[in-house]
Amino acid sequence: MISQKIKDFLLNRLFSPSAFASYILIFAIAIGAATFIENDFGTSSAQKVIYQARWFELLLLLFSGALVANIYRFRMIAQKKWAILVFHAAMIVIIAGAAVTRYTGYEGMMHIREGSTSHTFTSTEMYLLFEVTANGQRYNFEEPVYFASLGNNSFERSYALGDKILNFRVKDFIPNPKEELLFDESGIPIIKVVIAGGGGREEYFVRQGEVKKIGPTLFNFSDRDVPGAVDLALSGDKPLIRTNQPYSVMKMATREEFTTTPGEFQELMLRSMYRSDAGQFVFGDFTPSGKITMNSSSIKMTNESLAGVLMEVSVNGQSDELTVYGRKGIEGPYRKINIGDTQIGVSYGAKEVRLPFALALRDFIMERYPGTNSAASYASEVTLIDPEKNIQEEKRIYMNNILIHRGYRFFQSSFDQDELGTYLTVNHDLWGTWVSYFDLTTKK
Repeated sequence: MISQKIKDFLLNRLFSPSAFASYILIFAIAIGAATFIENDFGTSSAQKVIYQARWFELLLLLFSGALVANIYRFRMIAQKKWAILVFHAAMIVIIAGAAVTRYTGYEGMMHIREGSTSHTFTSTEMYLLFEVTANGQRYNFEEPVYFASLGNNSFERSYALGDKILNFRVKDFIPNPKEELLFDESGIPIIKVVIAGGGGREEYFVRQGEVKKIGPTLFNFSDRDVPGAVDLALSGDKPLIRTNQPYSVMKMATREEFTTTPGEFQELMLRSMYRSDAGQFVFGDFTPSGKITMNSSSIKMTNESLAGVLMEVSVNGQSDELTVYGRKGIEGPYRKINIGDTQIGVSYGAKEVRLPFALALRDFIMERYPGTNSAASYASEVTLIDPEKNIQEEKRIYMNNILIHRGYRFFQSSFDQDELGTYLTVNHDLWGTWVSYFDLTTKK
C-alpha cells in the first residue's frame, strides 16, 4: 500500500490542480514552439527537440498521472460523473496508445510493379548501416539514428570483430549539403561539371585520379583507359579534354560554336556548353590545386531533403573520415573505405524490412474524372501470399479500403507515372492501435 505521506505528495504536490494547470500550459507552449521549429527547421527538428524528447514524454506522463489523480480526487466513479469521467479516461487511453505506438510501432513504404511480388518494404526510420570485411569474414550491423538540424546529433559506437576494434563517431550532420570548390596550396586538380537535373542546375566535382559518372556521361580524370568515357587530363596547369564522339561546343559568353575532334586531346573550354547525342554538360570551373568543402545550403529539412553525415572511422586506433548521404524513406548508397586490411562500408538512410508474407500486384487501376487527366480514384489489385498460414487470397487496396494481415496495415499511397506500379504505405502498430481504438481487426 502507498503510505499516506507519499499519497499526500502525489495528490497535493505532483498531481495537484495547480500542477495540472501547469502541465497544460507547458504542453500548449511546447506545441506552439514545435510549430515555429517545424516551419524554420523542418519536421525532423520539431520531432527531435519536442515530440520525441525525453522531457516531453515525462510531461505527458505527469499529465496522465494528474488525470488519474483527478478521477480519484473528485470521486468521479462514486458520484457517477460519467461525462467528465469519460473525458479523463479518453485522454489517458489516447496518451497510452501513443506511448505504445512510440515504442513498438513502425512503418515504411512498399513499391510493387505489375506482375511482381514483394515481401519487403523500406523503413521510414533512418539508420546507419555498416558492412565490414575483416579477417576474411563479412559483418553487417545497423544502428537506428535520428539526426536533425536542431538538437544533439552525437553518435559513437565501438565493435570488437575478432582481433580488431572498430570505432564509429559522427563528427557533423549536414542538412541539404552542397559541395564548394576552394583553392588549397596542398590540394589536387579538380574540375566542376554542371548538368541540368530533375531539380534544376546540379553541380558535381571530378578530382584528379577519379572516374565518375555524372548523368549519362562517364568522366575519366585518371591515367586508366576507360572505354566510352570523356577523358580529362592536364598539360601543365591547363585542363584538356578528349571525347570519343563529336561534341558541339558553344562558348556561353560569345555564343561562338565549334566541334570537338574525337580521339584527340584539346583545350577544355570553361563555361561552355558541350552537347552530343549522349548528353550535355558545362565545365563550370577548374583549379589546379583545390579541395572540396561541404556546407549546408539550407537548415530546413523536408521529407525530400538530402542529408550528409560526416563520420570518423577507426580500426585499432588507425582512423579515416568519410561522408555518407541519405534521404528519408530511401536506402542510402554505401560509401566504402579501406583502413589497413579492413574494408568498411557505411550507409545512411532507410533499411529494408522483411515481411513474414508477400504481396503480388496483379493490376493497378486508375480512374479519371471525365474529360480530364485528374485522378478520381486508384486501386491496387493484389494477391496476399502467406505460405505459413496457407493463404493465397486476392485483395483490393484503395483509398478508403486497407489491407490488414498479421498486424500489418497496407494503405494505397501513390503510383508510378506509367501507371504500372504502386506504392503502399505499410504500418505495423498492432498494440498501439488496439489500445487507442480497441480495434480487434488488427489481429487479422
